[in-house]
Order: sequence, then C-alpha cells, then structure tokens
Amino acid sequence: MPIRQNLAMVAAWLVIVNIFALMALNRLNVAPDTALEWMSPETFKVKPSWDIISIHNRWDSYWYLDIAEKGYYLRGENTQANVVFFPLYPLLVSLVGHLTGEDLVLAGWMVSSVFLALAVAMLTQLTRVFHPDIDPLRPAMFLLAYPTAFFLNAVYTESLFLFLSLAMVYCALKRNFVLAGVCAALASATRIAGLFLFVVIFVEFVQAFGWRALFTRRVWPLALAPLGIVAFFLYHWVAFGDFFIFLKVQKTFGRDFKAHLNEYLVIHNNPDLVHTALDLSYTALVIAMAFLALRRFRPSYGIYMLVSLAVALSTGTALGIARYGMVMFPVYLIGAGIRSPVGRHAWLFSSTLLLALNITRFVHHYWSG
Repeated sequence: MPIRQNLAMVAAWLVIVNIFALMALNRLNVAPDTALEWMSPETFKVKPSWDIISIHNRWDSYWYLDIAEKGYYLRGENTQANVVFFPLYPLLVSLVGHLTGEDLVLAGWMVSSVFLALAVAMLTQLTRVFHPDIDPLRPAMFLLAYPTAFFLNAVYTESLFLFLSLAMVYCALKRNFVLAGVCAALASATRIAGLFLFVVIFVEFVQAFGWRALFTRRVWPLALAPLGIVAFFLYHWVAFGDFFIFLKVQKTFGRDFKAHLNEYLVIHNNPDLVHTALDLSYTALVIAMAFLALRRFRPSYGIYMLVSLAVALSTGTALGIARYGMVMFPVYLIGAGIRSPVGRHAWLFSSTLLLALNITRFVHHYWSG
C-alpha cells in the first residue's frame, strides 16, 4: 500500500511540476542569467514555448542526447567533448528513442520519469523494511520536494542513478552481495559517483561476515562494483588510445582538482551573490547531513556520503553540489525521521519554495544545480 500511494504521488508530482514549468516559462519575461561570468546571454537565451517536451532539455541534456544520437567523439585537445558523460543513460535513451519516432528528448523524459517512479518505490521499500521507525510515505515527500528535484524528470541521469543506488543498498542490506555488486556496476556506468557505492558494499560486507571474509572466496562479488567505470575507461583506451582521457577532458568543464576561490571571494553582481550563497549553503547542509547519517543510521550511509562529497569538492568547486547531493538517499531518511511536525513542515515548505525557484531558473536556462 505505501508503494502504491507514493507512486500515485509521483504521478501527481509529474503533472504539477511540468504545468508549473510551462507557466513559468511563458509568463515571466526573464532576462538571460548574469550570475556566472562565463555564460553568454545570446547562447543561453530561451524563448517562451508551450512545447512541454523541450523544457526537459537543458544544460547537460545536450551531451546525453548527443551521445544517444552520434556516439562518443573527441573535438581536439583542451576542447569540451562528450567522453566525460557515462554511457548507460544515453544508451537507454537511444533504445527508447526507437519507440518515440527518434524523438530523443521525449525518450529521455520517459526514461527519467520511469526510473523516478522505480526509485521512489525502492526508497519506500528500503524504509519499510530497514527503517520501520520512519513512516514509509515520508522519504518520498522529501525527495520530491528537494530543491533540484525537477532534474529527476529532465534528460539527466539522476533518477536512474538514484534507483540503482537504492537497489544496491537494499540488496546489500539483504546480504545479496552478488546482486548488489551488479547494481553498483550499473551505477558506475551511469555517473562517476557510482564508483563510491563500493564503500557501502564494502562496509556492509565487513559488518556481515567480518574482516577475515575479505580474504576468502566469499569476497568476489565486491569486485563487480567498479566494473561499469572500468569498462568505460577501457572503451576510451580502445577508441581514443587513452585510458585516462576522461580526467583530461574533465578539466575543460572546470573540474580540474584546483581550488577556484575566485568563484566565491569575488562577487560581481546580486545574482552572483545569491548563486554563491545557495551553493555554499547546500554544501554546508549536505556535509551536515552526512555526519547525521553516520550517527543516526548505518555507518555505510555516512561514509558513502562523506567520500562522495570529498571527491566532488576536491574538483575545486561547489558548482552543482545541490544536484550532486540530491542522489544521496540518506538525506530523505533524515528529513522523514524528524520527530517535530514543525521541523518537518519547515523543511518541506522551504525546500518546495526553492524547488519552484529552481524550476523557473532551469526552464529559462539559468544555472540551477
């Protein structure tokens, strides 16, 4: 029953947020974003439109659709290319595209929406079985009200990755480490954060069987977890002659493991001030949530979050940290576990307002996560 109720909530959410997105796009005469100096007003200018499909195609959607249509390629040294975007999601979009008359944006919207529903079902089941003290309906509410939740139905990997993460955790807690390893491998073929799901499997394996089991045949399912990213890098080696081409091209996207302090120390206008304040606030909140997960739930939850955040922030910027934190499922268990009704409702109310702001920003091609 809780799963059915939450799936009904997902269906209602999809209708509501997409109607709101269309209204925001066509009602507001929003000028191009000026918060980030590298953004060109002409490049990111969006015209009003009632095309409900196209509003799901913004920012990184271009790259996933590019892969689904043309495959991987390089554009020369020090030039952005699609080889830094992982293959599983665009592969699914390409396959579903055969059912949509090659309308890849529609295919991407469909893939994301289906996996959003599956992720909510898995989150509900995980809560019901392993966190019985939490109302299984609540975590989904906190997920759908998350400030960047609109990405879950956009042409992005978030919903697919979240489902695979939750499925992996559920299998690991059930002590089915073979299936958990398969889910982790698929997650690591979806985005680089999937590599850090190995932490969850490793910690749960040790808790289940002890340290000595690491030196027995029983440990082999753990080797499945990184196979997705290993296969992706091997493809780079075969196709482009460089196993580490991902790391090199990633630098052209501003992820170069150097501190970009000027982004936060130099504020050139009010939009930049709000943008910076939001980025830093999200960063502080997600870090706090990681420590809360470590204390209140299983050690594997908190360690996974801390490792993922450390790697994300080591790239030198907090840009996109809100969206990065959205797939860290313990956040929703923490929110749902707040005992005070005032505290829960304050979280949901403030988060919903930020979601409305970010939907407006997203459809107008503002940087929103």
